[in-house]
Amino acid sequence: MMNTAIRLTGITKRFPGVVALKNVGFEIHSGEVHCLVGENGAGKSTLIKLLAGVEQPDEGTIELFEKQVCFRSPEEALRAGVGVVYQELSNFVHLDVATNLNANDFPQKGGVIDYHGLYRRTREQLDDCGLKYIHEKSIMRELSLGTQQMVEIASLIGQKARVVILDEPTSALTEVEVEKLYELIARMKQQGVTIIYISHRLDEVLHLADTITVLKDGEHVITFPRDETTTKQMLVRFMVGRDVEFDYRTSQTVQKDVLLAVDDISSGEALKNISFSLQKGEILGIAGLEGSGRTELLETLFGWRIATAGTIRLEGKPVRIHNPIQAKKHGLAYITKDRKMLGLFLKQDVKTNVAAASEQSYKSAGLVSYQKIAANAKHYVEAMRIKCASLSQLVMNLSGGNQQKVLLSMWLSADPKILLIDEPTRGVDVGAKAEIHALLRGIAAEGKGVLMVSSELPEIMAACDRVIVMFEGRITGILDNNKQLTEERLVSLASGMTEVC
Repeated sequence: MMNTAIRLTGITKRFPGVVALKNVGFEIHSGEVHCLVGENGAGKSTLIKLLAGVEQPDEGTIELFEKQVCFRSPEEALRAGVGVVYQELSNFVHLDVATNLNANDFPQKGGVIDYHGLYRRTREQLDDCGLKYIHEKSIMRELSLGTQQMVEIASLIGQKARVVILDEPTSALTEVEVEKLYELIARMKQQGVTIIYISHRLDEVLHLADTITVLKDGEHVITFPRDETTTKQMLVRFMVGRDVEFDYRTSQTVQKDVLLAVDDISSGEALKNISFSLQKGEILGIAGLEGSGRTELLETLFGWRIATAGTIRLEGKPVRIHNPIQAKKHGLAYITKDRKMLGLFLKQDVKTNVAAASEQSYKSAGLVSYQKIAANAKHYVEAMRIKCASLSQLVMNLSGGNQQKVLLSMWLSADPKILLIDEPTRGVDVGAKAEIHALLRGIAAEGKGVLMVSSELPEIMAACDRVIVMFEGRITGILDNNKQLTEERLVSLASGMTEVC
């Protein structure tokens, strides 16, 4: 019989206007990988905060290794052995690996920091975690996100964490970094560490989980051991209460008219002689590895990055776009992948965010119509199924999926001709992902164009009519979404194997 690491009984947590968790109870066994899944707004983030001491339950009890606890701070939780690596990392990016790894316990000699001992200890800690490739003196901001994440996990292990919570750990990782993370998880499991793993990527869940818990609308749906009979479709039904359709390629929305034509666009070393066209009614995907130029292409089209050569034509007419204001006037909208830092006004409410990209349409004789702002926000909240307590709820308090829907609503309110969207479903649950895909197809059906970057090849294949593949700032292939489009072919092109475009 396995020992119990965490036992939750009758956990309820309320926020103004929202019951985030309702009488939730289940057990997590010691030394297992316990995957927690559910739609955005299901209560996963709230549960993490309760376990980590960020919030406290209104009702119910938490037991840690058979002892009842109620942590009042993350520091108290970590002292008891519970640590979290959040999706948004919390490193000291301007300091080195050794300082980050030992920030809470510097070795000292004679009352001052013993740097020789610090680096020796860090080297031992990294080696013990199988992270021999990370140098102890490297500056954090110079490392990839995946490597920074490994350092955070190693820090928790060094502080003797017995329960490690990983929140969407692969959302910004390359395939190589994902494999290294899996290896580290296996090592932690061998050492008896309990891992709580939160992910919207169901393939990962099926690969890693010993046990799976599903939450829905703040309630516990089911906890069960993962075995060979567990399927992605089964998880989806538990999560959303219905089957979800992932393939949208059957829609016939593409028209012959060219909406956007790009000829030999370059931008420093980031983009080199990029040429393609986007037709009315088309969803054109952009695939490639991180750093291939995908995001830089969208930034150049939107004026965030200067094009050093080439021409851009909108509906046949050459245009010059030197900044986002000009791009917006030409009917372009850009939805960044970094919604929290660059996309949303987190400390503003839902209705203010939805109106942010089209503020002039709510003015008359110099006066703002707050009634129109509220009516517009209400329309998008209903149409996008945004889960919020009210239009006055702060966006920072919404789940990731609902934040993404608010960002989409913001730019759709501006009625763009062309939607540039980077990682449209990053950190979004499977149900919301299907809704966003269907929404993008609906935008295309209106005769508009969508240019979409995604790191998820199944998403690219499900949602797009054609796919541009990039490698080191160049296009290596443009594929129609038919029998010629396979994951193997996409991976080959993304690795630099060129074809005739």
